[in-house]
Parts: sequence; structure tokens; C-alpha cells
Amino acid sequence: MILIVDCGYSFIYKLEDLVDQYIDYKTISIYDITPEELKAINPLAVIISHAHISIHETNVEKYIEKIKITLTLDVPVLGIGVGHHLLGVCFDARPAYEPYRNETVAVGIIDTDGIFDKLPQEVQFIKDNAGTISIPPGFQLLASSDYSINEAMKKNGEDIYGVQFLPEVSGNLGAVVIDNFVNISLAKSN
Repeated sequence: MILIVDCGYSFIYKLEDLVDQYIDYKTISIYDITPEELKAINPLAVIISHAHISIHETNVEKYIEKIKITLTLDVPVLGIGVGHHLLGVCFDARPAYEPYRNETVAVGIIDTDGIFDKLPQEVQFIKDNAGTISIPPGFQLLASSDYSINEAMKKNGEDIYGVQFLPEVSGNLGAVVIDNFVNISLAKSN
């Protein structure tokens, strides 16, 4: 089962529907995360959802505190949208201003292994956020766009990923990203 951490995303059902096509899931509000709750759920992997906040304008201390609890699990993690930003900040990424965008953008994929397996080197994904983050120390850049250098990242030697775009609303190519993440998670559990 995949644990979906809901950071207050109004379209969480779209993420749930997409994940449900590949594997069972359980959604929990970020505010309800405790070490005991995570132990009881015992997830195969964690997906941190998007949220309608701006990483460079919002006090995210409480979010970071809760995400650090999920990082104590030895399972793959995928941060999406603001989930990507929050995950990066947990690893010392610097938040920065980027104008709000709600549009399809061309994302250039630098590394087509892992979550971008089976995808071409340039893909159209939907963004719906403001702000961006630097690439945290110990992470490699996986994808970039004209709007944000860090469209996707991976922690070196670990299955911890972040994507700034929103796979759950990006059609079939976004679904491939989630499918790849589920496959990575299943492989690690075996």
C-alpha cells in the first residue's frame, strides 16, 4: 500500500484515482502524521501531495516537521508540486520566487531511468504552483524546464524523488511517472 500524505490539496481525489490504478493506497492528512500512525500503516512507499500554498511566502515549519517523520521510514518517497518543495527544504534546498503558473510546460528529462523510464526526453506536464527550490545537497537533477531548473530531483543512492509538475493532471505521461514510482516501490519491497 502507498501512503498519500495530503498537504491540503483540493484535487487529492485525482492523485488517489491515479495511484489506485496501480496499487492500494491510504490517504492521511499531513497534520495527522505521527510515528505511531506510520508504524500502524506500514506503507510500501509515501507520496507527498501538492498544496495550494507558496513555499517562499508561507511558514512551512509544521509541514517540514511532519514530512521529516515520514522520512524516518525506509521506503521510497515522491513529493509532487509543493510536496516536492517541502521535501527539498527538508534536505536544505533554498526556496525561491517563481511566478504562479497554471499551464502545460515542456519539461526536459535529463535522466530517463527511474521515475522517467519509458518517457521521451521532452514531455509536456501541467504545473499549478508558485515558487521553486534549489537542488538540495546530495540530490541529482532529473528534469528541467524554461521556468524552473529543478523540475525533478532524486536523492543520490536513495529512492527519494520530487517533481514540481503534477502527474495526476498531466494525462497518460503523468500516469507513467506514477506507474514507474509504484514499480520502484514494489521492487524495493521485494
